[in-house]
Amino acid sequence: LARCSPADWLTMELHLSGERKYLSLASIRAAPPRVISGDESAKLAGCAGAELGPLLPQLAEDETLIGVLVASDGLVSAPITAGELCRGVLLHTDAAGTLLSSLRAWFPPGVAVQPSPCGTHVGPLSLKGACCCVLLPKPVTDALAMSEARVVGHMNGDH
Repeated sequence: LARCSPADWLTMELHLSGERKYLSLASIRAAPPRVISGDESAKLAGCAGAELGPLLPQLAEDETLIGVLVASDGLVSAPITAGELCRGVLLHTDAAGTLLSSLRAWFPPGVAVQPSPCGTHVGPLSLKGACCCVLLPKPVTDALAMSEARVVGHMNGDH
């Protein structure tokens, strides 16, 4: 996936079964607000956003979907189940009420747990500059996972 341009940092691009959809900042801010409590995150307490579930109704409709989130710098999250994606929050406003420079995908404690990008710890995903969500049916992701070793071996052996 290509990196997002600065103009896209306040939109969310969605890919599902070959279709693209864009969520504007206005639609994200119009969703019911979700404010992060100090118990959930001392660093992000008071920041506001919108839960992904209401923004992406297809997640609730199809529990077989698996998604990855992509940041503006090209960082890609580990796969996240539809049920956990629904609980994620796209943060758009800081605790003072100022619009963030880019969207941040944040998950509450115990949800979407994965290694941090720097590899120093494991915890809920908190992805700065979130600009894209790619959704695939679980059978597709399972098939890709089963083929990974063969594909990597082919690429290493033939190139």
